Amino acid sequence: MTMLMRTSLAMIRQAAQARTALYACGAAQNPLAMPAYGVADAGIQNRTRNIGGGVPEFWGRPSKYTEGTEFLGTPENHLELVKKRPLSPDLFSIDHVGPHYKMPVTALSSITNRVTGCVLTGAVTGLGLVGLTGDATVAIDSFKSCYPALVIPAKLGITFPLVYHYLGGLRHLFWDTSKIGNQTDKSFLDKDQVETSSNVLFGASIAVSGVITLL
Repeated sequence: MTMLMRTSLAMIRQAAQARTALYACGAAQNPLAMPAYGVADAGIQNRTRNIGGGVPEFWGRPSKYTEGTEFLGTPENHLELVKKRPLSPDLFSIDHVGPHYKMPVTALSSITNRVTGCVLTGAVTGLGLVGLTGDATVAIDSFKSCYPALVIPAKLGITFPLVYHYLGGLRHLFWDTSKIGNQTDKSFLDKDQVETSSNVLFGASIAVSGVITLL
């Protein structure tokens, strides 16, 4: 037991020394690029939506620790290319005009499922607060009489999140029983099947919500 503790302490001490030496080497080559040991780099903290930046000048270059990355085909201007590369997850492209990532129907259905869940949470919470401070039924009747043109949009704004989130939950329950990979030749979790079910989910939710709204 004593021998094991001594070995562990020795390994920890060696790791700490190696890390200190690494920081010292980086600071010697470029003091502005390497942060002090134990101090966070302010540039990294502020890189939330900036493009590039924070790349050490010796990145990919030969040193006593590594032979560099030239043998991998790293171009000579790789630092300039890295500075132009958007940080992930950046939703917009470098010119901030179009989206950086594609949004297939599967992604849209997943995002919609989360948004409708938040909408339902807010609606139920708001209705509960109205019920605690007054009469919810009277408040709804007053809204109908004062704003008749907003009745259908309001019903649709409540019905669609409810229907979509409910059907989306049923789809997830069905997915939990589905197999994928080498366990089966065809699965409802395959890319094509998921895209099809997403389209069906959107279509069915819109149709059912429309019917309920018009009742």
